[in-house]
Amino acid sequence: MSQRFFQLNMQFTRTFRKKLNEHLVEVGLYYSQWSIVYYLKQCGSATLVEITNYLDVEKPTISRTVKRLEEQQLIERLPSEDKRERKMQLTKKGLEMYEKAYDVVNKFEQSLLAEIPETEMEASFRTIQQLRDKLK
Repeated sequence: MSQRFFQLNMQFTRTFRKKLNEHLVEVGLYYSQWSIVYYLKQCGSATLVEITNYLDVEKPTISRTVKRLEEQQLIERLPSEDKRERKMQLTKKGLEMYEKAYDVVNKFEQSLLAEIPETEMEASFRTIQQLRDKLK
C-alpha cells in the first residue's frame, strides 16, 4: 500500500504540474516561475536563499528562474550593501501578473477539487503535512 501511495503521489504531482503549465501559458508563466511569484507575493520580499529553502530546489535552478523573471520585469532586486543578502520583490508588472496567474491557478485547482468532500481534503492535507514534517 505504501509504495502505491507514493507512486500515485509522484504521478499526480508530475501530471498536476504539466496540466497547470498548460493553463499558465495563457498568462506567459510556467509552474516554476509561478511558485516564485506566489512566494514573493506572500512574503513581500525574499533573498535567493529564502526562496531556495521554501521551494526546496537547488540554488542554480532558482537563479535561472529568477533571472528569467527579472528579464520579464516581473521581479526586481532591492538595493543592499551585502550582495549575498540582496532581497527581491515583485514589480508593479509582477503584481499584475500575480493577479492574472492567481485566477488561472485558482480556477484550475477548484476544478480538481470539485465534488471532493471537505473532510477528505482535510484528511489529505493532514497526511501530507505529517509526511513533509518527517522529511525535515
